[in-house]
Amino acid sequence: MKVLTSILCVALCLGSITRAADSAPPAAAGAAPKDTLAGNTGGAFVVGMSPFLDSTAKDAVYRSLVRLIVEDLPLNTRLEVYDAFNLKSITRLSIPNAKVFNSPKTRANQFAVSIGEIKQFLARDNARPGGQKPGFDGAIRLPQFCDFLAQDRPLHDGGAKLPLLLIGSPLYQDSREPGFSMLEGYFPSDGHLLASREQSVFGFSPGDGSAQGLLVYWAYFGDTWMSDLHREKVTRFWALYIQRRGGQLASFSADLATAMGAFSSEAPGRSAASNGWVADPLQTKPEMIRASRSVNLVDWLTGNALPESRPPPPSRMVGPLKIGIRWKEDIDLDLYAAPRRDAETLFFQHPRSPEGYYFKDHRSSPGREYEFIEFESPVDVRKVQAFVNFYAGSCPGGPTGEVRIEFLDRIYGGTFAIESPQGNQGRSGPAQAVFWTQIPIHEILRLNEAAPQGPSAAR
Repeated sequence: MKVLTSILCVALCLGSITRAADSAPPAAAGAAPKDTLAGNTGGAFVVGMSPFLDSTAKDAVYRSLVRLIVEDLPLNTRLEVYDAFNLKSITRLSIPNAKVFNSPKTRANQFAVSIGEIKQFLARDNARPGGQKPGFDGAIRLPQFCDFLAQDRPLHDGGAKLPLLLIGSPLYQDSREPGFSMLEGYFPSDGHLLASREQSVFGFSPGDGSAQGLLVYWAYFGDTWMSDLHREKVTRFWALYIQRRGGQLASFSADLATAMGAFSSEAPGRSAASNGWVADPLQTKPEMIRASRSVNLVDWLTGNALPESRPPPPSRMVGPLKIGIRWKEDIDLDLYAAPRRDAETLFFQHPRSPEGYYFKDHRSSPGREYEFIEFESPVDVRKVQAFVNFYAGSCPGGPTGEVRIEFLDRIYGGTFAIESPQGNQGRSGPAQAVFWTQIPIHEILRLNEAAPQGPSAAR
């Protein structure tokens, strides 16, 4: 069993990367020259790092890469490490298909030069292109880096994808192209995926090597997001962008250890489609959109007026969804919802599921009462079912209230009514039908007016 102490020993012997760069260790006897890559026919692993990593993250990155080299990479493979902003090689090494290289000590001695080059790179305090202004911390230029990889090395053989570990910010920023910045809540529209390279840095042109398959593992540090919506939109865009280049975003995490583990094991991750992410064919204009909600967490439900009196039907049928109810009477109503017939139903006694969560009802809140369910994982709105139960209290004529649904950044409104003038404590069955009502999701979202979606329509 391999042991972590050997890695720590190597790292301590080589010194912390926060020391001066010129303290890199001398080449060990027998260290592998860089040109040994030419004769290696094994698989490749590529790492692209930002030259602008925060000093608090550098030691963790250094130790993780040392461990990758001396323990985690398999035999008969090669590692290529690059500056993913300035598009320069940092180091390369090849691990022969020999049993002696199962030893971390052997690898530490053999690859001391490469480990020292990584340390020197991380030790430098590179000036940000934008000066002291924030925004370039951890910056990398993924489109240009992908082009560089396609030119710098041959396309990956066969149908297998090339594992690529990115260490840096997921927010694109380049002082030479400020119009494509993802700072301050901005993200690219799907129109960039259809644009040419002349129109957008995220665009594509015939013959630009865009079909190179990459299996991308992205590790970033800190909270770089303006909001959860911003994070979702940027993640979705990069997944679709990498897919457009013939690859897949396999991991996207603020946890370096998670990304490193997935990278070294070549874990496939989830495809964009499995997350419900598909390019919107109606978005043809390449523009930067700001992910700032016009409503806050519960304002979408508690606000008096809807942003649009009659929003159009959704342009697609899969995505994250919120559904909520509100009412005026001093009674207890409960919301139930499931993303499909065979999935778990969310309600007050089952507040968490793989798809989302139920927000606890506020029976003692002042003014209008409300509760909602959020499906954080993308759902097919044609399959979602939701019901309201009159749980407790008395209401002559039966309770009425309002339904609001947030889907694809639009808010839709409708109403509900229950026949019974009193609650039934949540009991169900044919005899309890008057205490329940089904929310007409199709009607509220005007799905009958939406364009046909093909054979995947809900049955």
